[in-house]
This record gives sequence, C-alpha cells and structure tokens, in this order.
Amino acid sequence: MGVGAEVALPTADSNKWLLLKEGHLEKQAPEVITSSDYRLNGSIRQRQRRLTEAQVDKMAARYREGATVYELAAEYGCHRATVAERLKKAGISMRGQSPALEVIDSMVSLYKNGLSFQEVGGQVGFCANTVRKCLRERQIQARERHERDR
Repeated sequence: MGVGAEVALPTADSNKWLLLKEGHLEKQAPEVITSSDYRLNGSIRQRQRRLTEAQVDKMAARYREGATVYELAAEYGCHRATVAERLKKAGISMRGQSPALEVIDSMVSLYKNGLSFQEVGGQVGFCANTVRKCLRERQIQARERHERDR
C-alpha cells in the first residue's frame, strides 16, 4: 500500500477511526450511531480516589468484622486491589492467604510440643485444616487421637 492509501472498513468502524483520528468521540448524528459505537463526553481516565486515614481505619474495622475487599471497594468507590493494599499497609493480614514460612515453622513446633491441629490453628490464626495441610506438606505425621499428650 502506498502512502495515504486507506483500508476499506465497515461504516461503523470507519466512523470510529475517524473520530479517534480527530482525537475525540463526541455526539454523533442518530443515523451514524450503531450498536457498537460508543459516546465519550470527557476524560477516559478513572478519577483517582484518595482515601483518608480515617477512611482506612473504618475500612480496617469493617474488614475485621467480616466485610470482604469486594464489599469495601464498592462502599469506598475504589478497586479491590486498592483496598487490599491499604489494609496491608495498615498492618491487617488478609483472609484467605497462605501462611508464611515462619508461621508454618511455628505450626510444626507447636504440634511437636503436643498441641492439636485446632489448638495450633488457634494460636497462629489459621483453621485446623490449614494446619493439617501445612504439616502434611512438611511430611509431619499426624498423631492418632489417643497419642495426644493432655
């Protein structure tokens, strides 16, 4: 193709490209609009939300009460990743995260000292099934019920 040669596009697509080429999408005449056309009146960028420390504190309290990051994101008008990031910066450990290696080391130590899966989980903040899974991955044999030291 030579310089200035145009590619044949369907009418709807060529209208969009013309608008993009001009640098904006504006109101179009009704006869030009198709179902795949979009109208843009203003900036494409999402307005950035700046959360205050008070909002982050309230968010942390709601998260501790059981609210999800998705609920908090909808409530505060920001992305779930922003909520998670601000909660982590505030020192809140996220639910549903795998335990860190140091925590697994503590699980092994506590279990070897005679605590049950449930008791270990209570001390490190994870459920008994997570403790069981982590110990199994470390190849620690589970004790029989009657072998537990009480």
